[in-house]
Amino acid sequence: MNQMDLAHIITHYINEKGDNVSPKKLQKLLYYVEAWNMVHLGTPLINEDFEAWVHGPVLPSVYRQLKEFGFNNLRVINEEEDAAEKEIAEIIKNNQLNEDQLSVVYSVLDKYGSMSAFELEILTHNESPWLEARAGIPPHISCNAIIPKQKMKSFYASLIA
Repeated sequence: MNQMDLAHIITHYINEKGDNVSPKKLQKLLYYVEAWNMVHLGTPLINEDFEAWVHGPVLPSVYRQLKEFGFNNLRVINEEEDAAEKEIAEIIKNNQLNEDQLSVVYSVLDKYGSMSAFELEILTHNESPWLEARAGIPPHISCNAIIPKQKMKSFYASLIA
C-alpha cells in the first residue's frame, strides 16, 4: 500500500475523532499500524522500512513529503464533507486495503491516536525494536538504521502472548 494513502486515512480518522496529527505523530501511528498489522495479519502493510531516527521510527519518504509542515498539525481538507470517506472506499475497492487491514488500522488508532507525538516518541524509545535497531547509539545522535519488520512483529506479539 502507498504510505501516503495510509497517512491520509490515519490523518482523516484522527481529525474526525477531534484530535490533531503532526508529521511526528503520524510517523509513530504509521509505525504502530504496521507493527500490529504484522502481528494480527502476518504480512507488511507498508512496503518501505522504518528507520530508527532520533525522535523514533520514521518512514523516510513520508518525512520528505511532509517536512515542510514542521511541527504543525496536519488536517485533511476536503471541499465535500464525505470526500475522505469516498477516497477510503476507493482504496478498498482497488484492493489496496482490505476490511481486515482497515480493522487493524482503526483498532490501532483507537488505542494510540489520542496520545501526543511526544508520548508516542517516549513509548517507542522504550521498546526493543527502536532500541535494538540503534544498537547502543545514544538517543540524541542521528541514526538511520532499519527497524526489522520481523523484530516489530515478534516484540508486539509478545505483548499479547
